Amino acid sequence: MKGFLYALQLLTIIPVKIKTAVDERELGRSTAFFPLVGAVQGIILVAANLLFSRFFPHDIASCLVLLILILTNGGFHLDGFADTIDGLAGGSTKEKRLDIMKDSRIGAIGVVAIVLLLLVKFLCINFLTSHLSPLTSNYILFLLPVVGKWSMVPMAYWADYARPTGGLGMAFAKHTDLREFLVSTVFALSASVILLSWKGLVYAGIIFIAVYLLTVFFKRKLGGVTGDVFGFQSEISEVIFLMLITLKIDAMV
Repeated sequence: MKGFLYALQLLTIIPVKIKTAVDERELGRSTAFFPLVGAVQGIILVAANLLFSRFFPHDIASCLVLLILILTNGGFHLDGFADTIDGLAGGSTKEKRLDIMKDSRIGAIGVVAIVLLLLVKFLCINFLTSHLSPLTSNYILFLLPVVGKWSMVPMAYWADYARPTGGLGMAFAKHTDLREFLVSTVFALSASVILLSWKGLVYAGIIFIAVYLLTVFFKRKLGGVTGDVFGFQSEISEVIFLMLITLKIDAMV
């Protein structure tokens, strides 16, 4: 239970107070509960969609749903996404990339990347909620943060921490073992298959491959992963998931 509370506190703005001192090992092993935290966020998204679609025009409702997605995790992953883009774009060596990513300021390329990311998310959500049945679109909104949160776990399992000194991401890279990987994967995969049938299995497989390839990429570029890279991975996985579902949309209507 403490692991779930750690994950909930870290990945969302839901006020959770843990009275005992933070244990690095327990914090790192909380990755097993990342998809469950995504499910909590998914429930909030579905409720928001049901509410907003009732009172607002479709485009505005989709925009507000996206806003809720961002607010419920405090923009935590978006910040990591922008920092990672800045580091990759501005650094010619591993050390320079890591230094740029550590800078709290966001560069121009990071801002552009965030704008494009949110634009793609909005267009996909708007398209899906207008072309699919309300039930199916709510299934997708529920799974969206589940997939994003889960994708960080295999990356944490496969990669070492890139920096010589500790950071928030170090606990996850260090203490995410096979148990956390399997528990999180079984939960995310089960939810995907239950709600989307065999297509859910296909989507999960493609995202799994994407996570692996990105992990290999960051090992080469940074020597491992950081907390920012985990945020980047979550955001990219959500976009991949949404874009996969928009492919051949007529077959799902």
